[in-house]
Amino acid sequence: MNLEERTEQYNKVIGSIYPASKLSYQGGFITGVWMIGNCYKNKTDYYGAYPHNYLKRITALFPDCEPALHLFSGSLANDDVGYLDVRFDLEKEVNPDVVGDAEKLSDYFEENSFDIIYADPPYSDEDALRYGKPMVNRNKVLKECLKVLRPNGFIVWLDQVYPMYRNTELKLVGTIGLIRSTNHRVRTIFIYQRVGGKNTQETK
Repeated sequence: MNLEERTEQYNKVIGSIYPASKLSYQGGFITGVWMIGNCYKNKTDYYGAYPHNYLKRITALFPDCEPALHLFSGSLANDDVGYLDVRFDLEKEVNPDVVGDAEKLSDYFEENSFDIIYADPPYSDEDALRYGKPMVNRNKVLKECLKVLRPNGFIVWLDQVYPMYRNTELKLVGTIGLIRSTNHRVRTIFIYQRVGGKNTQETK
């Protein structure tokens, strides 16, 4: 499935429910803005949890990508992810499938283990303090993601910072603005694709 087909699939599944959230595809790049809204019906009040409907929306763009790694998974529950998905977090109290350090991913998984990696790291030193952990090194985490990601696989990185990367290893193929509501931080979803294979718009 190429990027244009992914955009069409997403717009068919999610855009029909939330027309304002439709994505655009042009010149090999996906763009859009999601106004999620402030919903207090989330399953968890865990600090840093995904906004309401975020996971439903983003996975609609990658319905064929499995297994998936949910990096910094936090309180993400089993029934929120696919059967083959793996939840990875440093905090054992949130019951991830694998407890570990994201800066050493390759110590826990073999090469080419995942089609896609969803990452929602702490955004600032203040956030890291709330978790009681040191701030992550984004560059190190991205490099480790590459080691366990399959050729042409995707990294979906939700952050307030545009992480550095090498264009010989990753290609930025999409950005989606994420707005929750007033008095909340505005974030961006950066969609990277690992360079490799016949076509960087294809996976599998």
